[in-house]
Amino acid sequence: MCCARLVLLACVWGICCAAPASAQQVTPDEELPALIDRLQGRLVKIFGAGAGNVQAYSSGVLVSDDGTIVTAQGVYLDGARTVVVLADGTVHTATVMRRDRVLQLAVLKIEAETPHWFDLEADAVARQGDWVIAMSNAFRVADKQEPVSAWLGIVSLPTSIDARLNSRDVAYSGALVLVDSITSNPGAAGGALVSLDGKLVGVIGKIIESSETNTRLNYAVPTDLVRDFVAGKTELAAEDASGNAGTQLPGETGIRLFELGGKSGPAYIDSVVAGSAAEAAGFLPDDLIISVNGEKTGNLRTCATELARLVAGQEAVIVVKRGRELVRLPVTPRATGKRREAGGDQ
Repeated sequence: MCCARLVLLACVWGICCAAPASAQQVTPDEELPALIDRLQGRLVKIFGAGAGNVQAYSSGVLVSDDGTIVTAQGVYLDGARTVVVLADGTVHTATVMRRDRVLQLAVLKIEAETPHWFDLEADAVARQGDWVIAMSNAFRVADKQEPVSAWLGIVSLPTSIDARLNSRDVAYSGALVLVDSITSNPGAAGGALVSLDGKLVGVIGKIIESSETNTRLNYAVPTDLVRDFVAGKTELAAEDASGNAGTQLPGETGIRLFELGGKSGPAYIDSVVAGSAAEAAGFLPDDLIISVNGEKTGNLRTCATELARLVAGQEAVIVVKRGRELVRLPVTPRATGKRREAGGDQ
């Protein structure tokens, strides 16, 4: 518990003087560690697939006594096996039951009894100025029975956002709770934002990052939206575990990557096909691809994977490094004539 307690106390000293007048009364110091200890059993650590600079771990919250877990959507759910570690250190294989590409959430299921969980029916509407605790396995500080970390913060603003990667795909769309504590660290997504009376305020959202301004949003998906998603009431909750919503045509950009450096080498463009969508968009040989639709491409392998996900007729945004400049290039891939399931690779 010492790790979570040290982080918590550091946050108390760091923000107590700046708390707004409307902030609710903080629980006495001696009660905060006890509350965090009690909440640990409702958090899980998730381990799965990684890709390039994308971490292979995340956090999750238990929402029932039968092993139902809500977490953030991410690459770590796309591997052959997703592992969930409970607070007592026991390891379980998880099945991805449902995803939502608008809320960027996923529901997992493990075959285990989970007596400690968050009640999604509880009234936990956050107000501006409320004190909250953000709990997650940020930076993978916990592998087995070690406690996850906790940060004390204040609700900056309950609001809504429509953050789009392109004309169709979204990074997140809907209501959210902005907080002043840092919840955008690696592994934090899927963690819990909790009120000082132990109610779930929201699930820490998938990282929303601008590669152009190098900024991130610290937020949580409100509990009422999480409840509707788990109950299958959100707009896209009917999508199956792989995210499929029908058939789509794979998109061809006309980008040819430099492969002589191997799959772990940087994702430089070797050539651009004449008359292709990439040529029309302004891509040039020797451009270094930094991200595809907001997903960082740390090497050729991850870049090729992200390019293979592009769909014909759906605009994508690719950021490249050209000399010392970052260039943002929208491109609309063209059909190859071969159909695939939505969400699949070429």
